Amino acid sequence: MVAWAPVENALIVVLGGSDDDRAAVVSQLTSSGLTAQSVPRLTAADGLPALIVITGDAVVELVTEARDVPALAETPILAIVPPIPPTTLAEALVAGASDVIRTPAPNALLVARCRNLMKLSRRDAVGAQALTRINEVLTADGDDAEALVQVLQITTSVLGFDRAALIAHIEGSDHAFVIAASDAEPMSRFTLNISEYPEVVEAMRGGQPVLIDDVLTHSLTSNIADMLTSRHVRGIGVFPVQWRGRSLGAILLRKRMPGVSHVGPRGVEVGKLISSITAAHLRHGAVLESLRDQTHRISRARYEAERRLRGIDSLKEHFEAGADGVVVLDDAGRILFVNRAAERITGFARDGLLGSELVDLVPDGQRAQIGDAISRVLAGVNVDAFDLELSTTSGSPVWVSASTSTVLAGTGAVILAFRDVTAERALEHELRSTKEFLERLIDSTVDAIIAADFKGQIILFNQGAERLFGYPARDVIGKKPVWDLYDTDGARHIMRMLRSTSYGGVGRLEQTRREVRIASGETVPVSMTASIVYEGEREVATVGILTDLRERIRIEQRLLDAQQKLQLSEKQALVAELAGAAAHELNQPLTSIMGYAQLIQRQSDKEAAHLRAVGVILSEAERMAGIVKKIGRITKYETTDYVGSARMLDLDRAAAESDPAMPIIHEETHPTAVPEEIEHGEESKTGEFAAVSPGRGVVANTPALDDLIDLADRQGVKR
Repeated sequence: MVAWAPVENALIVVLGGSDDDRAAVVSQLTSSGLTAQSVPRLTAADGLPALIVITGDAVVELVTEARDVPALAETPILAIVPPIPPTTLAEALVAGASDVIRTPAPNALLVARCRNLMKLSRRDAVGAQALTRINEVLTADGDDAEALVQVLQITTSVLGFDRAALIAHIEGSDHAFVIAASDAEPMSRFTLNISEYPEVVEAMRGGQPVLIDDVLTHSLTSNIADMLTSRHVRGIGVFPVQWRGRSLGAILLRKRMPGVSHVGPRGVEVGKLISSITAAHLRHGAVLESLRDQTHRISRARYEAERRLRGIDSLKEHFEAGADGVVVLDDAGRILFVNRAAERITGFARDGLLGSELVDLVPDGQRAQIGDAISRVLAGVNVDAFDLELSTTSGSPVWVSASTSTVLAGTGAVILAFRDVTAERALEHELRSTKEFLERLIDSTVDAIIAADFKGQIILFNQGAERLFGYPARDVIGKKPVWDLYDTDGARHIMRMLRSTSYGGVGRLEQTRREVRIASGETVPVSMTASIVYEGEREVATVGILTDLRERIRIEQRLLDAQQKLQLSEKQALVAELAGAAAHELNQPLTSIMGYAQLIQRQSDKEAAHLRAVGVILSEAERMAGIVKKIGRITKYETTDYVGSARMLDLDRAAAESDPAMPIIHEETHPTAVPEEIEHGEESKTGEFAAVSPGRGVVANTPALDDLIDLADRQGVKR
């Protein structure tokens, strides 16, 4: 490929005038991104300049001097001439200036002139480089396919087109041959009907280049504009390839966008030179010799094609009467016939489709399928119906179901019939997507979902069912009857419930608890619902949704145990609280009983008859004090058998050995002394006493205990 550097990187030499004049020009150029250098004379420049800008009063002399230097003969010169005298403008052009401008030169105008001059200079230089490179390639490799492709790539780069093709044509033939193309494989060759390329015919006939600015408006291409625009062609350039007045073919250049004015006179000359160099290397090359042989083969093929057309004509009325689209293809896949239904389906006019290849209307991934179908039909074998995606003029492709026929296989033609199935395929896709979504939904469900037909064969077994039963779905679906999953006669019982009106209505089973048998043989409790699937009035399947209850039952059991423990803890706490309250309340009357009993003992004669009863009272009171003490130590709820089936609290097991909450007051080993006031029958101010016991001391405090202690201390009674 040939390219050139941006003009910003090229050197501009500013010459003439004073230092200030040159500096002002350099400042104007550099402020716009250009590279400029001020020199007092040409020999002081840093290398060969891409542009010379001359200013000052001696413009004409300096232009003449620059043109006398051989190395600068083709270098563009911009002369900045003073406004007076006016004759200097013409004199500068005569002396060899490429362009002139008067001072004072506006900055935008000066920069634009400099850029244009450098671009033109570079284009001329690139054209010369391209011609040199093309000559080198053809001299080294001749008419080799890869060399010709390289030539075309250089040509498209220089002349500003998207793609190029070298077309060879044998005089007197109705066909031409694409022997190289810039956008195709080097060894690929194509046969063309030369009458379908009027721009090429015109260039070869007149021997002059043909430039078409827009195929939509040009007279040569207006009839085939639709076909060209469908192939993304708007601008065309054709340069005839001739040798000594004899046409060998043409170089066909094409571009997507309209407009060829960029080629210009210089581009036309470059194109002519490229075609002349190419013709010189093609005139005796092997390519044209092989094409002459191919022309003879094409004549034979033309005869076969005419025979195919006669066969098509005999079936044309039948094809046109059908509702399906019909195209007839030759062995290369080119379209020979299109019926009205095919036009309606694709939107393309019949004239635009004839001669084109069917693969141009289908995606890349289906082109091999068409080629395979053509080969098999020509061998006498029909192909099963297959789907194709066809392009349309609306931009939205259509899906068609295509079938083949071998009726014209003997003439080298293939009949392809198709009907529009876009709506059907869209519906199938939607249904497939819905089905896949539902399958994913069913598989992602935690519960087991099982469906079976009315022969008992399982038809659905989701991942939840696999986890519950321990069977993989592949070992169950269609292989294991559904009743094997339930306990004995479980499936029959479920069907009776489904057909009954008592469990949610006919065809429905409300949530119920059942047992199923898993792979290990274990019986597992489940919660399940089920229903019957109907088609109209006919039962076709049953569906059950099962939830494994093992974990729930374990949780319920743990919850029940926890509740029982909590109840027991609450009961024990209640008993302990009740025991503490009872001990506290019983201590007060016991204190009074024991105190008064001791008073009676001390105030009575030793031989008094009632002392025995008082001793019993005091003994039983002490026994009750021991019982109260045990009650105060109760920390847990323990029972023992009582009369009949009744049970009573076991004080010995329920009472702790020591209870920090009820400390025992210091016990003495000697009899407790009773205050004198007590001996005389005096009570404390509150009428209550401390509970005392011979040999044990004070058992518990009462609200009057402090008064008794103070009284005993005053009387000197030892406590």
